Amino acid sequence: MARRLKCEYRAQVVKKETVEKRRIEILEATCDVVIERGFAGTRVADVAKKLGVSNSLIHYHFASKEELLAAAFEHYAHKDLLDMQRDIDSAPTNVAKLWRLIESYVPEGSDDVEWMIWIDAWGEALRNPKMKPISQELDAQSIAVFEKTLRAGNESGEFHCVHPRESATRISGLIDGLAVQYAAHEGVLKRKEFIRLMRQLAAAETGLSPDDIRDTRKNTKSNSSNGRKLEDDGPSPASLATEFDLRQLFNKYADSLSRNDLVKTIEYFSDDAIISLNSQIIANTVSQILELFSKQFESNAITIEVPLVMAFYADEGNGTAHGNFTIECRATSLAGKQLTEILRGVDTYRRTSTGWRCANRQRTKP
Repeated sequence: MARRLKCEYRAQVVKKETVEKRRIEILEATCDVVIERGFAGTRVADVAKKLGVSNSLIHYHFASKEELLAAAFEHYAHKDLLDMQRDIDSAPTNVAKLWRLIESYVPEGSDDVEWMIWIDAWGEALRNPKMKPISQELDAQSIAVFEKTLRAGNESGEFHCVHPRESATRISGLIDGLAVQYAAHEGVLKRKEFIRLMRQLAAAETGLSPDDIRDTRKNTKSNSSNGRKLEDDGPSPASLATEFDLRQLFNKYADSLSRNDLVKTIEYFSDDAIISLNSQIIANTVSQILELFSKQFESNAITIEVPLVMAFYADEGNGTAHGNFTIECRATSLAGKQLTEILRGVDTYRRTSTGWRCANRQRTKP
């Protein structure tokens, strides 16, 4: 009895897998036909012919043409969204995630197959009651992906986005509207202009500059086809938001230094920070950095670092930055002796889960 039940269960599993496999084959074939003929021009007979099967087999899996088209669009869109999600999840920062999202949505050209299906699906949703809820759900998912990225950017300190949901809706809406013009009306809008407009909006919504909205990855969609180096590779002047954060970080460090607060002073540095003086490494572990400042505090009653010149540059897409400094260092020893010297240096920063931290400090005495 048990053996017979086990055999019946296996048979049911195999049948279910076979049915699901056939269903996916039908959906894939329907997508191919839709690309060729559009939703309105696609017939059940066309799909059956492409698969080399009868119309009745298609109707066995889908009760009507409307149901078939809606299921095919949902299948295609979910695959598209899943591929996009894997791509943005691998981005090193939320700035890079936002850029990859935008770049994924911007059509390659008027013959972009993905956008041909999406635009056609919007039109079909006006006539097909089974398509409408699917189209609405997918649009909502697109907005949700942008919102999630914007909220994550707020939490990491990369963005200053006041209303992430509203910002996500505006970004998604502008992409959709421009995509229709770009894909449907060749020559009306160039892709470079499309990208520029999206950068401007994304920057306005996040408190960054347009040049900050990018990704340092070399094989991005807009760059992979021609193999050219990205025009904005490398650091550029930090956005107002990033410069504010870095100035605040340095000011907190300088304040802690003046008060001989060892714990707060070393919070300026990352756990793997390196400190160099005149090209010689003087500390490259947490314990060595602690010892360095401990000795300084033991010998000086007060130490003040005044930045005479400070300029910050950032690679927002890669989550790195650096500050060029000319610093007047004033120290008063416990015996009352005063020392003043001018130092030049570069502090290299890395964005962490707790904000910006100095990963490398280089100081030189002129």
